[in-house]
Amino acid sequence: MKNIWYKMLVLALVGIHLFAVTSCDDTIYDDLQPCDVWVQFNYDYNMQFVNRFGTEATDVQMFVFDENGKFVSVFSDNSGNYSEDFKTSLPLNPGKYTLVTYSGLDGNYAALNLTPGVSTPEDLKVLVNRTAENSLNTELKPLLYGIAQNVEVTGQYGNTVTVPMMKLTNKIRIVFQDLSKDKTSQIDVNNYEFEITGANGSYNGLGASLDDALLHYTPYYTANLEGGGAAVEINTLRLLADKEYRLIIRDKNTGNVLLDTDLISLLLQTKFHENNSMTDRNISTDKIIIVLCLYLTGVR
Repeated sequence: MKNIWYKMLVLALVGIHLFAVTSCDDTIYDDLQPCDVWVQFNYDYNMQFVNRFGTEATDVQMFVFDENGKFVSVFSDNSGNYSEDFKTSLPLNPGKYTLVTYSGLDGNYAALNLTPGVSTPEDLKVLVNRTAENSLNTELKPLLYGIAQNVEVTGQYGNTVTVPMMKLTNKIRIVFQDLSKDKTSQIDVNNYEFEITGANGSYNGLGASLDDALLHYTPYYTANLEGGGAAVEINTLRLLADKEYRLIIRDKNTGNVLLDTDLISLLLQTKFHENNSMTDRNISTDKIIIVLCLYLTGVR
């Protein structure tokens, strides 16, 4: 009986907004009439540490909750093609609010309907769509999230507040080669199965990851590369260091598992020195590249 022995050499190259609120006038509104508050966005929690809101955002949805944490309304802007200094108006009576903001909530996600005066940020649940088998092979839009709490709207001109935003999606590209034959790769992507597993497909309005089924992220893109080698790309949601995610590769013909490794441990071990200021808890890079070299060491 022939057995093929595999050795894997894994190298990984690991390659988030601010609200400004001003009133529509410079006086205090004693009658508590709505005033257009201007809200602007800053997405700079990324590998470049610059505002990439205009590059990443496709729409804006702001869910507003009052000082008691009860849902007031949702405000949307779908104009797209935003500039980095884009801002939009938000009509609010003077008071204290929580603003939960998303960009990218489209057909890939399901958000539960909220009831004014009843629902809370915890009730705002966003769920990534998946098959009945809990698998995803879809290229997702960038999903951005942010929250500003205790936002005080006084009706006075110049009142401002800032809120950080982060990205809840990652793209992972895996490039691999078989270097066992004359140091020239002749690998075929169609002979392998790739998946990343993790229970990270559901969040609430506070940005907390909720209990979820184990999801199986599989490639939305596969290709054999010119000159040898192959590549796949997989889209996942946010990766948290305190949860478990597995990178699994199988031989499609035999069903043998060639690689089953802790993805978070792999990524943290290859973190660039220049990114040490970013917390390990949230692996929120824009793109991740993993390079695999597959050696077939012998048949017997």
